[in-house]
Amino acid sequence: MVQAQPLSTVSDPSPAPGPTVVAAAFSHVGNVRQSNQDACWVDVDTGAFLVCDGMGGHAAGEVASGLAVSVVRERWTAPEVRRAVQAWASVRTPDARRTLFRLLRDGVLAAHDQIIGASEADAKKRGMGTTFVGLHLAGAEAIVAHAGDSRAYLVRDGNALLLTEDHTLLARLAAAGVETGDGSRWKGVLTNALGIGEDTRVALIALPLATGDRFLLCSDGITEYVSQDEIGAVLSSQPSPGRAAQRLIDLALERGGADNATAVVLKLVEAGDPDVPAARRWRDDAVLATSRLLGALTAPQRLRSLRVAVERELPAGERVAASAYGDRVAWLLLEGEVETARHGYRAGELLYPESLLPGRPPVGDDRLGIARTPVRALVIRRDDFGELTVEEPDLAEPLFQALASMFTAGGSR
Repeated sequence: MVQAQPLSTVSDPSPAPGPTVVAAAFSHVGNVRQSNQDACWVDVDTGAFLVCDGMGGHAAGEVASGLAVSVVRERWTAPEVRRAVQAWASVRTPDARRTLFRLLRDGVLAAHDQIIGASEADAKKRGMGTTFVGLHLAGAEAIVAHAGDSRAYLVRDGNALLLTEDHTLLARLAAAGVETGDGSRWKGVLTNALGIGEDTRVALIALPLATGDRFLLCSDGITEYVSQDEIGAVLSSQPSPGRAAQRLIDLALERGGADNATAVVLKLVEAGDPDVPAARRWRDDAVLATSRLLGALTAPQRLRSLRVAVERELPAGERVAASAYGDRVAWLLLEGEVETARHGYRAGELLYPESLLPGRPPVGDDRLGIARTPVRALVIRRDDFGELTVEEPDLAEPLFQALASMFTAGGSR
């Protein structure tokens, strides 16, 4: 399955240009299994792409993955989602982003509920479930939703970056520093998936696009046999997404192919508006990786944290407000310099960290900064930050520790 065309959106008096994407999907039953319990979907018209890996006996895994694709496809192509995509691409406010994220998450949770309902209605399907990884393009950003151990990768300038974190017992043990040998005993034990348990967690990230970016969504039948470096090489060297997806399948089959294998590959021909060079995206990543707020996080954790941030630019000489979008805000600088009466701030530093904490007095006018050069920064509202730390408890501790270190070191200045 291969599709290529500019993404269409709902009609709007001044629609924001969307990315132009080429995409392909391939799925194979593998060398051992009798049925393919993977499911996938590609739709460049709406900019939505899905991979699910089902589990359960009596072909129930196939039912679960098919249900997930069917429900999410219906929800993610609904008019309200398309309006939300256009709103975010056009106005780029925190409220527009929050609405879009809520709708995308709700679509995945609706699939979880339907799988639970189908499992309870048929004893042969008890315990069925599915992993889920989906990507939705919105203006010049990609939003990834994820539950389980199917994965999403970004390949930029030949380098592959894992965007998701496996929701497995092995990953949890590794994060806790527990030695597990080769890990084979715990590798397939999922801690989160659709249809498993009453509640499920949908991890969401957003990242800005650059022309030439490539994405892979895949089941573990690929990642069991193909390394991250190989994924980068295959997606960069193959002449089309279709050839890249097929090559990944071939590699998995050549090396054993004991599981179903599914690969969805996307290539951004044009990233849309604003079309930012990949080099600047890499510089931003380097700044964020060494920033005081996010430096202790892994790359996927940083992406999850930044889903509440909105990029803003200020000209030299403009005052940097401590309140915006109806709430207190902090500014994480990507480029430029800001000066207050007490301190100068540069790329990687957080201006007004106290704005993110409850019970702290507001920043006084005498402490507001001035942009000494043109500034580009990520703006984070206090309410959005609080919501993030409640929804993502594994992020709360390192983020609050980072904020505390700024105050003990005089970082609030």
